[in-house]
Amino acid sequence: MKLIYQKSWFCSVKRIHSGELLAEASVLGTELEATGRLKADQTSFEIKDARWEVFRSPAGIFNGSQEAPGLKGTTAYFNVGRDLRREVGEHAGGLARELLAECVKGIIQSETFLFRERGFPTLKSYCEHWRKFQVDTCRYQSNLHRVTRWWNEYVDGLQHGLNLFNRSKNCAVYLLADGLIVHSGFSDSYHELGLLSRLDLAGRVEECSGSFLRAPDQVCFECALLPGRLKGLVLTECAKKQLSEIVGGPQGCEHLADLAEELRKAVAYTLANIRKGGVV
Repeated sequence: MKLIYQKSWFCSVKRIHSGELLAEASVLGTELEATGRLKADQTSFEIKDARWEVFRSPAGIFNGSQEAPGLKGTTAYFNVGRDLRREVGEHAGGLARELLAECVKGIIQSETFLFRERGFPTLKSYCEHWRKFQVDTCRYQSNLHRVTRWWNEYVDGLQHGLNLFNRSKNCAVYLLADGLIVHSGFSDSYHELGLLSRLDLAGRVEECSGSFLRAPDQVCFECALLPGRLKGLVLTECAKKQLSEIVGGPQGCEHLADLAEELRKAVAYTLANIRKGGVV
């Protein structure tokens, strides 16, 4: 078994001067090294500054840095995707938009520790709002009648001052004589989970299993069975939406869907590199 591909993502959100947030996302791996950064108001989440930089890419085709002034004044929250597509589009092959989207996701996740700035008197009142706002968006939100621990109870006692949120994702591909083994992991301030997959050299999933180490409630752990539904699929022929429908959605987990998409990308890159003779 030989390691032939790796990729790691990291995102953090911090309080900085003058009531602003700094969200930074980075990707580092076999073919890429890049960062994205957003500054936003900690009360309104209005974007004050947005920029990205690619340090390393295949043949240097995406290398460079650029600001995204058109994002100033937009809100780093749900439904910002249209603004990202309009202002960033496919710069750096779509990587710039992906980096800035990771920053937005981080800001949204940091809101738990900004509930007062966001106008909620208590953490409990914020969580009650979130339950209504995000109803039926994942297995936890779709099974509130079964959960034994509310979100405010889960995060109670977590200490976040200047640093509000951290998230990492990683994917490693190993080459076998007859296929691939892929280890994928996700860890953030609230969750920890992973995927273990085996595929043939055509990219067809022979086995895929999920595991959860941390999550808000036991109902979340039930999602560990969902990746088994990927068996038999040729990942390079799957769309992101299809994978999300299998492991995400109202009875799934968006973080599993995130890992499934990273798995798809890693397999596509690896198999293309094998066909070009880039793997010995």
